[in-house]
Amino acid sequence: MHERAFSKERGMYGFDHGVWMMGGWLMMLAVWLLPFVFLFIAIRIFFEKFKTGTDKSALEILEKAYASGKIGREEFLQKRDDLQAGSSKGLP
Repeated sequence: MHERAFSKERGMYGFDHGVWMMGGWLMMLAVWLLPFVFLFIAIRIFFEKFKTGTDKSALEILEKAYASGKIGREEFLQKRDDLQAGSSKGLP
């Protein structure tokens, strides 16, 4: 019975360990890298949610200030023209 459990043709108990030797390094790489990849993606998604709410253009901020009455019409028009002139020239 012992001869049947370990034959030279198929390895111990019918398993050939050559496949595990070739793919073992790949599995070890996955075991170590996948948690870090998932953590990186989770952190990135988490911080992108905060970033989208605060990313407003200068024109949107100006329009909000005008709508709330913090600035007058003349000041709004002058600053809007300045912003539009700067964006057409390629300025930030």
